[in-house]
Amino acid sequence: MERYFRISNADGKTWVLPARHMRTALCLYQPGGVKGKLLKALLPFLWPFSPVRRLLHIHSCERPYPWLDAQVRSVFPLEGGYECASFEGTPCAHQKATVQIFKGNKILGYVKISANPEVVALFRREKRILDTLHACGMDDVPRVLALALCESNDAPGTFLFIQSTTKTLHSGTPHRWGPQMEDFLRRLETLTGAEAAFGQTALAADASAALKLVPGEFRGTYESVLAPFRGRTMRCCLTHNDFTPWNMYVETGRLQVFDWEYASFCNPVGLDRWHFLIQTAFFEKRWNVRRVYRELILPDADKDGCRLYLLSVIARYLLRDSSAARSEEVRRWCELLEMIEK
Repeated sequence: MERYFRISNADGKTWVLPARHMRTALCLYQPGGVKGKLLKALLPFLWPFSPVRRLLHIHSCERPYPWLDAQVRSVFPLEGGYECASFEGTPCAHQKATVQIFKGNKILGYVKISANPEVVALFRREKRILDTLHACGMDDVPRVLALALCESNDAPGTFLFIQSTTKTLHSGTPHRWGPQMEDFLRRLETLTGAEAAFGQTALAADASAALKLVPGEFRGTYESVLAPFRGRTMRCCLTHNDFTPWNMYVETGRLQVFDWEYASFCNPVGLDRWHFLIQTAFFEKRWNVRRVYRELILPDADKDGCRLYLLSVIARYLLRDSSAARSEEVRRWCELLEMIEK
């Protein structure tokens, strides 16, 4: 009988992992902190000990999403049994489950699952983005293998987004900015870039729509930063908009980037670089706002790029969920915007 275990962390995130080939299953888990990395390295050896399971609140459970079987087998070349591991998603308005499909040590692909119409719309958007990138010659992003309504009566109204991967046990996660990221974004700009008026960008539309949602004490700063960009022309390209270590990996020396659901076809060049730098500073290095400003923004020559990024990320979070106006993330970005303007 297959054994599966459910494990959760303090942030409300949950994973379901099989006992067999747990090292492969844990490729689904991309921690940024030291504790998470230690857990990923040691769990395959420690899970058999019941005191460890009690300490980590690991509980036995059923195999996740057994009703996926027919469609998984119709997409992947499978004979006999296979394993799966699931991540139940980051708690947010667009929470979705992701299932890793693998056989032994070979990862075959991933299935994203949701019945939320807003998330399904994001799936459709991601398919358009990925199809466009492959048509442009970008082969270091996933291929969409299927986007379809689940055929099982056990999950009515649920959509499946099934994609390929080249990820292996030996894939690494880059946590520092370097040449691989620069090369990837340079190629993305070369293939999809063009001069465009600011008003034509996704950022312009989002920032205008989100203005009334910006916390009142920061709204004046947000509007004053936004105003000078109206009417300007700038270099734009397709942007990922969540370009972070947890959405990429390195395999055989090449950077592979996934989770393109929030990508935009036309946005100012440079947003992805700033997102990587600032998000890793907050979430992995645990820097406070002042340190991020002092060490990342103050010495950087691209202040306008940072302004555009902060306008963009604040708007996207607020449009996704208006209650985010009270979140720590939005407040930190707004404070950074004010520091740049002082």
